Amino acid sequence: MSIAGAIFVLGAILFTLHVDRADGLFALGVAPALYLLWHFHHADKYKKESVPLLLGTFVLGAVCAVIAAVIEPSLPQNAGLGLTFLYFLFGVALIEESAKFLVVIALPFRSKYFDEAMDGVIFGIAAGLGFAAIENIFYAFAYGGTVALFRAFVSVPGHAFYGAIMGYHLGEAKVQHKPWLAVRGLALAILLHAVFDTLAQVTGAWAFILTALFVWFVYFTIVKKEIAKAQSESLYRPAP
Repeated sequence: MSIAGAIFVLGAILFTLHVDRADGLFALGVAPALYLLWHFHHADKYKKESVPLLLGTFVLGAVCAVIAAVIEPSLPQNAGLGLTFLYFLFGVALIEESAKFLVVIALPFRSKYFDEAMDGVIFGIAAGLGFAAIENIFYAFAYGGTVALFRAFVSVPGHAFYGAIMGYHLGEAKVQHKPWLAVRGLALAILLHAVFDTLAQVTGAWAFILTALFVWFVYFTIVKKEIAKAQSESLYRPAP
């Protein structure tokens, strides 16, 4: 089953059965992130990451979401498009993507399990999904199950995909001994995140449409190709 299809089925079941209950809202908030974590963990064809390390990265990502919510400034009132973008670039995306970057650096990057670019992809996704899970739980309780279900298609995968881009470059930086690649990956993740958040400020249904198109464009044009390249370079790929 495709990523979007599985999220839709899972979200629709939870939304239909328990939309007004606290346990249902919690499940609807966290389920998309857990599914995507499972999906990408199994997407590595040649090596499965350490599950405790993967879950630890996920949890640290979640902790960073709480910290970011406290320190991020508020969007200025009546801000124009340019100021809005700069706010999301430096006031939100820089903080959130840097936090995920530091999570990967602090935990999996230093372990014996991190020895190829695909490791960076998986652990970057884990950090992003931990962050996304906390955000989605908050939105589920604050705004209801419908908002959380919509976010399952856009914001949750978005955090995973920005984490994948950052992690891929971090993995390549370690393998190739080129630290500047890690900086480039982090900068790209920050930029994409800021563009997404700016698009989300559009009024009405257009916000969902534009952000959904943007997120899945990022997946198919960047993330999917990076995963394919990382798989082709895997140290654990069987010899032809």
